[in-house]
Amino acid sequence: MTRDTTKNFPVLDELHDADDLRLKEGPILACIDMGTNSFHMIVCRASHEHNHFEVITRMREAVPFFRTALTEHVIDPEAEKHAIRILRRMRDHALEKGARTITAVATSAVRESRNGAELLRKIRHELSIDAKRISGREEARLIYLGVLWRLPKLTGQFAIVDIGGGSTEIIVADRARTIFSESYKLGAARLTAQYFPKDRYTPEALAALHDEVRGMLRPCAVQIAACGGFNHLIGTSGTISALVKINKAMHGKVGSLDKESIHGTKMTIHNLEKVIDYIENAKLAGTKIKGVSSDRGQTILAGAIVLLETMRSLGAHSIEYCDAALREGVVVDRFVRGGWLESGLTQHRNPRASSVHELLTKYGSSTEHTSQVARLALAIFDQSHGKLHDSDESVRGVLWTAAMLHDIGTFIARKGHHKHSYYLIKNGGLLGHSEEEIDLVAAIARYHRGNEPKDSHPEFATLTIEERKLVCDMSAILRLAEALDRSHRQIVRSIQLIFDNDKKNKGRPQHLLINVNTAKHADTTPEAWAFEEKKPFFEKHFAITADLQFVDS
Repeated sequence: MTRDTTKNFPVLDELHDADDLRLKEGPILACIDMGTNSFHMIVCRASHEHNHFEVITRMREAVPFFRTALTEHVIDPEAEKHAIRILRRMRDHALEKGARTITAVATSAVRESRNGAELLRKIRHELSIDAKRISGREEARLIYLGVLWRLPKLTGQFAIVDIGGGSTEIIVADRARTIFSESYKLGAARLTAQYFPKDRYTPEALAALHDEVRGMLRPCAVQIAACGGFNHLIGTSGTISALVKINKAMHGKVGSLDKESIHGTKMTIHNLEKVIDYIENAKLAGTKIKGVSSDRGQTILAGAIVLLETMRSLGAHSIEYCDAALREGVVVDRFVRGGWLESGLTQHRNPRASSVHELLTKYGSSTEHTSQVARLALAIFDQSHGKLHDSDESVRGVLWTAAMLHDIGTFIARKGHHKHSYYLIKNGGLLGHSEEEIDLVAAIARYHRGNEPKDSHPEFATLTIEERKLVCDMSAILRLAEALDRSHRQIVRSIQLIFDNDKKNKGRPQHLLINVNTAKHADTTPEAWAFEEKKPFFEKHFAITADLQFVDS
């Protein structure tokens, strides 16, 4: 099948291959949320009607051994061993349930650990789980998607608060877009370790924690008020679930306290204050908190204080619990991108493109030039696949993002703008990308011009051997694509790559002729000059000679 290289962006993470289309039901996807307090797995099957998905099974395991990573910034060997054991059990269970894809997202504990990336590589290689780090803002986007799916009748402008072990995410949005999204290092496990070490609770520590949270949230409250506030507050994840259950128990509404029974339950700030009084007194007296597991009980007080101060800061009088959060959001994201879930969520199908265009607008980059470079880069990628590289569709998406953003560094200065582009991409809060993908995008953009990649460059040295090869492959392609729009006039209409294979060298291409179709009577001097300037790295890296041939139409 010939790929359409004129599309702005490839639909990534597609789950609608030929086999899936022949199934009565859609593909089965497993997602593991590698949180700081616990690992959660959800296995889901998309419906053939494309309007919902079925949750086949869930698994949860507490991971208290992960919490030390928040203070030590390293995952110790014992914690790594337990993590691998739990993930292997989850993977096996997912396969038994028919999962064809198993993905895992790692949050605070892993992304802040010096060896977090190494652990994820081990998980990918040993367990064949697609494990990736995600940023706090990406975590917030996925939580938002989970809430949209679970609360289809939610309207107007609403806010979401998700209190995890390492961070708290606060989002203000409507059904079409997020208006405010931020991640704060106010996780329940993090604050417990900081303010209540070794289970020591004092009135002074409690007061200090209240002050700390209030101070951190003050700018957040101002920003949310400036964007119009909200009319409804939604709470997600384990801490808020536990607080709602305690509140119900205190009011004699025990019944069945499973997750399904409390979804949609509301709790007033007045009742939350009573819950916190109960928990504080229990902690100060050293007594057990009823209705809460021992691992949750260790961090519940810090999480409760975060929720209370969040509601006070935002002026919220009540909060509604939603039992969908990050892991459900990942499933929604994958099914929506793959076309397996519509249900009013199709406007969220391409978060990568939306985020890229937001950065281009923010830094005043020319979309005409970058779109042309991206189109040409993808054409070279597609036509050289199997000859110069064997990268898959996900790498194609990384190349597209790098091509679109390669020039944003000119916002800072034209001289050395490739280095400025690297910094802006790394810190730009790109959504729809894992942290690993952002690292690759930044590095590819960094090397679209200037010196070739070297092991002595910090931005290159931190990559794995496989990632370095990928960066070299894609930056070599990007250099040629950028050269073919040196004039910024988009004179190139199409290109055709013609490879001359060497039969004596197992058919490996030895020469490349690029036939370039241009606008009629176009001046190709800038592009021809730039090609000669840019091609040495391409030729050296791929061990091939390359020439241009212009044909106008």
